[in-house]
Amino acid sequence: MFTNKVINMLYIVSVDYNDDLNCIVLKLYNSETEKLEYYYDEKFKSHFIADEPMTIKGIVKQEPIAKYNALHDRIDKLVKVSTETPSVIASMNRQMKEDEKKGDNTLRSKVRENHIKFFQSYIYDKNIRIGMPYYRGKEDLLFAVDDMAEKTVAELMKLINPTSADIDVYEDFARLLEYPAPNFKRISLDAEILNENDKQVPDPENANMPILCVCLVSNIGEKFAFVLVQENQAKFDLNINFSKVSFFTDEAEMIRAIFKLVAEYPFIVTFNGDDFDLPYIFNRALRLGIPLADIPISMREKMTFWSGCVHLDLYKFFGIRAMQTYAFAAKYKTIDLDSISRALLGKGKLDVGKWVNTMSYEELVTYCMNDAELTIELTTYNDSLVMNLILVLARLSKMPVDNVSRKSISNWIRSMIYAEHRKRNFLIPRSEEIIELKGKTSTTAKIKGKKYKGAVVVEPVFGIHFKTEVGDFASLYPTIIKNYNLGYATVNCIHESCQDNKFAGLPHWVCKKQRAIESQLIGSLRDLRVFWYKQKGKDKKLDKNKMNWYKVSEQSIKVFCNAAYGVFGDEDFTLYCPPFAEYVTGIGRWIITQTIQKAQELGLEVIYGDTDSIFIKNPPKDKLNELMAWTKKSFDIEFELDKSYRYVCLSKRKKNYIGVLEDGFVDVKGMTGKKKHTPKMFKDAFNTTKELLAQVYTEQDMNIRRNEIRKIVKTTYNTLKKRSWTNIEDLAFHVSLTKNVEEYDTLPQHVKAAKYLIEKGYAVGSGSTIDFIKVRGKKVKPANLTRVDEVDVDKYVDFLKHLFIQMLEPLGIDWDKEILGITQICSY
Repeated sequence: MFTNKVINMLYIVSVDYNDDLNCIVLKLYNSETEKLEYYYDEKFKSHFIADEPMTIKGIVKQEPIAKYNALHDRIDKLVKVSTETPSVIASMNRQMKEDEKKGDNTLRSKVRENHIKFFQSYIYDKNIRIGMPYYRGKEDLLFAVDDMAEKTVAELMKLINPTSADIDVYEDFARLLEYPAPNFKRISLDAEILNENDKQVPDPENANMPILCVCLVSNIGEKFAFVLVQENQAKFDLNINFSKVSFFTDEAEMIRAIFKLVAEYPFIVTFNGDDFDLPYIFNRALRLGIPLADIPISMREKMTFWSGCVHLDLYKFFGIRAMQTYAFAAKYKTIDLDSISRALLGKGKLDVGKWVNTMSYEELVTYCMNDAELTIELTTYNDSLVMNLILVLARLSKMPVDNVSRKSISNWIRSMIYAEHRKRNFLIPRSEEIIELKGKTSTTAKIKGKKYKGAVVVEPVFGIHFKTEVGDFASLYPTIIKNYNLGYATVNCIHESCQDNKFAGLPHWVCKKQRAIESQLIGSLRDLRVFWYKQKGKDKKLDKNKMNWYKVSEQSIKVFCNAAYGVFGDEDFTLYCPPFAEYVTGIGRWIITQTIQKAQELGLEVIYGDTDSIFIKNPPKDKLNELMAWTKKSFDIEFELDKSYRYVCLSKRKKNYIGVLEDGFVDVKGMTGKKKHTPKMFKDAFNTTKELLAQVYTEQDMNIRRNEIRKIVKTTYNTLKKRSWTNIEDLAFHVSLTKNVEEYDTLPQHVKAAKYLIEKGYAVGSGSTIDFIKVRGKKVKPANLTRVDEVDVDKYVDFLKHLFIQMLEPLGIDWDKEILGITQICSY
């Protein structure tokens, strides 16, 4: 063994296919030189699996292989078909789709694993450890063992003590999480474009307007500004402390200078650079006559690449729902630079009150530089939290960092499971094979659009409850997957002798003969989080950097585990297995129901329950401890104290409540007032009521605040009825377009408003936030094009009621009588 102090570490950060050389290329980050290096593998060939020899053009080799088929618990004799280039498989896949349209599934029934990308196949087959340290051997790359990390891995194995069958999985994950991470050298980029008018966003495809300014900021504080001299402004020195400000009269020369600077950095970071900044610079460079060979930017498959760098688009990363929900605790609601920066950094975009065309050089550079600074700071704050998250997720998912930062969690989990299949020589099943063998679900969902019955939600005990404790099942669904051996192959397995192995009153059975890959993978991650990383992330005895790394590891595992069961209930997931997902929620319902019954037997007052949490009013400590011990003994799962509410307001609606923690934090669940689309008028009123609720300690306090809250709602109601608002924008709903308007099959309200804007000459597209007002005639209009007299006040009164009734009812405030002022005789 050797340590990484001896040899320069090369961290594999990306794997791609080089069309020109027809080979795999690995991008390696040298932690010493802080530059990218490359490793080319010309021997590895693209391939797929077939049931029999194939006769398509472009095949270079066919060889018999044997793979374990977990669905049928047997060894299948197959053919590995290698091709000249990946395009041969792509062409075959296109032909397959054409045949399927004609009802011919002959080709599809013969081939397998043909949907896996060439570079991903390479990662799986070569067991490439993305984001891990390597060094160059005589011919190949060799894994660089880290003695300190290996010592911790050994310590972890002694602590968890996995079975001999599972220890390899635990060790592999522990290494991925314990090996050190480099602080990647990187630079952010933001561009400002001359607009044709103040209504229109520049079009990256046409790129017909000049680039006025490009600012770049490195992670060590270097700041560069490239400014195009305009005819209407004289050049002058800027009163700004930047590393370098360069003025250009030739726009093409400026673009070339930007290319030269970025080439010095191994990572380039943008916010929406995939769809705007980089495509605009690329197309503008072409327009200005720069040869294609001299432009380092290229685009494919909704990703924009910069040769010589790894491009990370933070807009795509922060837009991943799992990251927004689990890693960042829903701190930001809207996916834009301003909202995310204010939520995570405490500062946002500059409001200069000017259109970029009318800004002075100093205003323009300051505005543009601020965006570039925000972008880079999102990767440096909290000890490079975001970069470390991306790195750990890449390690766990077996995906390149530039891919994992753009893809949904279903892609991460699929890649992790596929890699394990290849590692064990398991055959990856076709989606239709799983459905054909496993069947559909047996329960009926209560929520429209769901395929099976979900988590149990206990009817809330209406009212205000002081001194409420919330018990939480630690990692409930991941624990169920682990403890009950759940996976696509083990649920409803083919063995008759296993059909009596049923749980939770469901008709499905679970295999007793083979271990599910999913159970091993998710189970080991769950154990590592519960028994090590959760505690280490809070261990103040550790140095700050180490503690932050453990927090990142814990968050990354949480993201994986919390979404693990759901993907198997998603029809678009390639390993879609409805009975598997149904079993997870079914056992979860059974566990929480049994626990509530036990709590009631112990004399505890259960006032609410949802998925993995139980609300207990003022429980005696000894009885609570007895309940926790019982759940551990009965289900081998930890039931822990999660929150202590000073009091909680439960409405009559499930998944809608307000709880005030002992420290005064107001915990709002499910209520409209906290949602990102809520108009400012209502959000301000809702937040004011939250502040009042935080001041309540006793029932006497509640009586005082109750009247103040009633006045706030009544005042908002009167403002609406009298149309006395000061700014119509305060009534605007805010919803972002997830795709271009023409791509929508249906027309939700914000899309209708977006179409109206387009008709009036505004440029809007995917990612644009649409501010719209509800107007009379069951219509909507863009906020900036709506008159006061057009507002449908009745719709807003309905919204006000919907927003506050969930709070008013537990407080004993009657909507009709105390807000609308309707007496019984008036009603009659």
